[in-house]
Amino acid sequence: MRYSFKAKDRSLPLYVDSIGYKWRQENVSRPKGYNYVHWLQTYSGTGIVNIEGRTIELKENQGILINQDIPHSYHSKSGLWITDYFSFGGLLISEITKVLGFQDYLYIESPEDKLRDFIEVHHKEFKENNRLDIYESSTLVYEFMLLIKKYCVVNPHNYQLNKKIIDPILQLIRNSYQQDLNNDDFVKLTNYSLQYILEAFRTNYGSSPHQILIDYRIKKAKELLLNEPELSIDEIGQKVGFNTNSYFISMFKRGEKVTPGKFRGLYK
Repeated sequence: MRYSFKAKDRSLPLYVDSIGYKWRQENVSRPKGYNYVHWLQTYSGTGIVNIEGRTIELKENQGILINQDIPHSYHSKSGLWITDYFSFGGLLISEITKVLGFQDYLYIESPEDKLRDFIEVHHKEFKENNRLDIYESSTLVYEFMLLIKKYCVVNPHNYQLNKKIIDPILQLIRNSYQQDLNNDDFVKLTNYSLQYILEAFRTNYGSSPHQILIDYRIKKAKELLLNEPELSIDEIGQKVGFNTNSYFISMFKRGEKVTPGKFRGLYK
């Protein structure tokens, strides 16, 4: 069951957009992100969330909070995927998420009871009352954000790991993928040892920052191959940060199972 709140006072600091409980989840692709902050939680089954080069399996009771305008997609791993979700915005939502230290997304593997049951409890209230006062909705969003803040405080290792190591490196990759980045740049950026950085990425991504950089360059190369037909393969490789054409072709073929030229030909 889904409740969507079309009547919104957009001058409010916080307001509810929608809430869904036991929703039969369809495939979603948002290359430009979503207009609202939203929490997606698995009720049953398993979902696959793709966001910023990371693939996350969202199992029962696990959830992910995704900020506004962050590109992402998700789909069922296999069979039926039932989800709960909560989306919200507001005049001060950007400022509040910054104060909380929440950037692009936050994956929560083991939500505490109140966070896990938040949607079920409030969905039941909507169903019984058949309405939600738009001014009361600010309180509801604030309550939810406090639960997120509590999670970050109670789980400081996971939170700080993302804030101090993973998020800055991912941001550097997105902003500077065309440059000749290496592990030394990641160490200088975070002031953590390379061994600690690699362990953080292995734990959270099952990969290394260097591989994520390669994957991001390939993603950008695919966009150029499809949208800039006048550019040669060599020019595209250079534009996305590969030093040599042979290395670009090798990495592209390893990831996509075809050469850049054949990939382009598939979409002509």
